[in-house]
Amino acid sequence: MTMTFTFTTTARGAVCAAWLALCGANAQALGADYSYETFKTPDAVSWVQLCGTWGKDHQGTYRVVHAERYAQSFLYVQWMSRDANGGLNAEHTVAIAELDNDHAEISLSDLTCRATPRGIVVTAKADSGHDDKLRRVTIEVGPSAGQYRFRPQRTR
Repeated sequence: MTMTFTFTTTARGAVCAAWLALCGANAQALGADYSYETFKTPDAVSWVQLCGTWGKDHQGTYRVVHAERYAQSFLYVQWMSRDANGGLNAEHTVAIAELDNDHAEISLSDLTCRATPRGIVVTAKADSGHDDKLRRVTIEVGPSAGQYRFRPQRTR
């Protein structure tokens, strides 16, 4: 005996919606975020700069780390402080989310870092695999750990 099922357009749509909801529950966003630990080896890091000061009595310093993988840039900012022996330790590390996803496809060059009264400003030339109008990026990093603002600068 053979059974056949006939679905109306509405029923077919409901079955498809349920299937997509069930399958989509485990869906991942495009791209993978890369943490700072991914680039702790010197071969991945292409630029490191100590720049500016932060904290009480300005005893801390910022460290900017640029790494490359898959022809793309990954950028991290660290709030560094000195221990009792004078060694630098990262109090906090932040990944620049707009860059540090392997789907961003942004490559930075000509990086600069300068101190400001409220933190640091990192600038760079930018090439994007998605947008040929992206020319420069500016990242303003504030005194609070994790505080930054990413500003892409585009041509018209």
